[in-house]
Amino acid sequence: MSIALLIGSNFNKKMIGTYIEKFFFTDKGYFNWIAITSIIAIGTFIWTIWFNNKKYKADLVSKGRIDWMNQVRPLYAQYLAAVPKYMYLYNKAMVDGDKLAKESLDDKMDEIKRLYYELNLYIPNNDSNKSILVDIKLLWGELSYIGDYYDYGIRRNYFAAKINKYNGMSYDTEVDKYISKLINKASMDGNEYFKNEWEKIKKGQ
Repeated sequence: MSIALLIGSNFNKKMIGTYIEKFFFTDKGYFNWIAITSIIAIGTFIWTIWFNNKKYKADLVSKGRIDWMNQVRPLYAQYLAAVPKYMYLYNKAMVDGDKLAKESLDDKMDEIKRLYYELNLYIPNNDSNKSILVDIKLLWGELSYIGDYYDYGIRRNYFAAKINKYNGMSYDTEVDKYISKLINKASMDGNEYFKNEWEKIKKGQ
């Protein structure tokens, strides 16, 4: 290191030391509590701003998630209730020949379609929502085959026979049991899903 750089370095150190000494000590050599208090006050002020800003963002996210849950949960419950209702009406219309049930089918399907599209609109398609989305889409998919299920049974006179000779269970009961199983699974998955979402809200996630 050259002499000039060495002198400059020592000079800078002395200058810094002088400033620190003047800042922390009075002219009479007493510790400058006012300066320390000012530093603490400024630091506290900055930390308070940062903390409040972070808390505000967390509260905003939590409020948004609560509003989201208040929208999605009723839609999900309505969807799970509408699917078996449609199945019941379909059975009444196609097997029993109930005209009123047949007239109600289109309205009920319109309701299911609306709920299905709203749920897919409100629930993002990502891994954390996978379980509930799978259930929603599975029920929707099964409804698209409902005509095939009943056509198959009607063509083979399964409904008229009432009891399937192979397992002692009526054909429409088998279909109903299968759909009910899907509904129950979707209900349990939904319960677990919304419980986890609520825990995230409480943790501010």
